Amino acid sequence: MYNQLYTWGMARIDDRQATFAGVLLLANRMQTTYDAAIEEVTLKQWLALVVVASLPRPVPSTAEVARALGTTHQNMRKLLAALADRGLLEITPSPTDRRARRVDITPAAHALFDRLGPTGDRLLDDLFADVAPDDLSTCLRVLDTMSLALTGDSLRPPEPETERTD
Repeated sequence: MYNQLYTWGMARIDDRQATFAGVLLLANRMQTTYDAAIEEVTLKQWLALVVVASLPRPVPSTAEVARALGTTHQNMRKLLAALADRGLLEITPSPTDRRARRVDITPAAHALFDRLGPTGDRLLDDLFADVAPDDLSTCLRVLDTMSLALTGDSLRPPEPETERTD
């Protein structure tokens, strides 16, 4: 199957094509593996919770979370609603925009972070065990360059704003 995928029934594919397919295959394998390893939430739900927790809170809108995750507002609204139904998020009307819904994590989400944090750390340690630090930095730089070319958005979190002392 591996050779079949990497030849696509024609001449051998180049490194760009292999990288493109590899990124998609790895994402699918990570989702399958981590969804099986963590019963409480899916990998996508976990990522959404982490993003909500890392944004200034309360997050002013579900669209802001969607933008941070590079997905559509409709997909994010569904995912966030499922997390709210489980008591992990609180979604409330915005006091300044009646169309927007504010998003915040709940004490139950904090408890989930505390409970699953060590498991997440172990899974990351296992994933990157054989990756040298220089290779990891190169990989992040390449993935970030690809993201910037595709959407203009970096994969790296924004640097915290510092106050000017003029």
